[in-house]
Amino acid sequence: MPTPNLTPEYEQFAALMQSRRSMRSFKKQELDEDTIRLLVDTVRYAPSAGNAQLWEFIVVRDPEKKKAIGDYYVKQLGPKQEIEQLRERGLWFSGENPLPTPAAPFSDAGALIVIAGDPRMQDAYWYRVKLDKGHQHMVSSLANVVLSLHLTAASLGLGSHYVSDTASPDMQSKIKALLNIPDPLWCYETIPVGYADFAPSNRYVREVDDIVHWDQFDKSRLRTDRQVIDYIIQKLRPKKKKA
Repeated sequence: MPTPNLTPEYEQFAALMQSRRSMRSFKKQELDEDTIRLLVDTVRYAPSAGNAQLWEFIVVRDPEKKKAIGDYYVKQLGPKQEIEQLRERGLWFSGENPLPTPAAPFSDAGALIVIAGDPRMQDAYWYRVKLDKGHQHMVSSLANVVLSLHLTAASLGLGSHYVSDTASPDMQSKIKALLNIPDPLWCYETIPVGYADFAPSNRYVREVDDIVHWDQFDKSRLRTDRQVIDYIIQKLRPKKKKA
């Protein structure tokens, strides 16, 4: 099989995918309207089921509102951490890696972009598709536009990350009230975008030959339960080095 032609576009995109990281701490530096418009102008071309384009972008730059969203996030983490502490701590929470103190450094980002979806746009799908997996298609479409936003931000030298707790009932209801977001819109994610104040370390990525199966799934490579646990401990939740 001939080797595909590695175009400049591919090489640039591959480098972007490999270098992008979730930035969780930001400089207190404003993000101008032109930059935000450039971001949205690009990501609006993201693929969506039925070409419904069911997304809305609520851009929050007001410092008080950004702080309020950060406060909502911290407050709703309390009950979640209590639940986590009740779990069996045999995987990675061994006492050497305690749960972090709740904080919201993302509120320093130049802008918080709340991405909301309009469930009514599921009517753009075939009716049978809407009944069967309308919500799934809506989520997939919103995920597409979120990933596009992360990549576009990185291409502009900006940092970003997910605040997935936005979709939780407590945080969502407060954000909708704060930003005057009406029903039936559904808040999917909040994406802080701004200038990062640190460079995160490299992350582990599985090798191509570990994840590709040709023509059918190779059952001999199905990981055992023990291998899954070891992978989580060693690759995703490595123990912090003692000072």
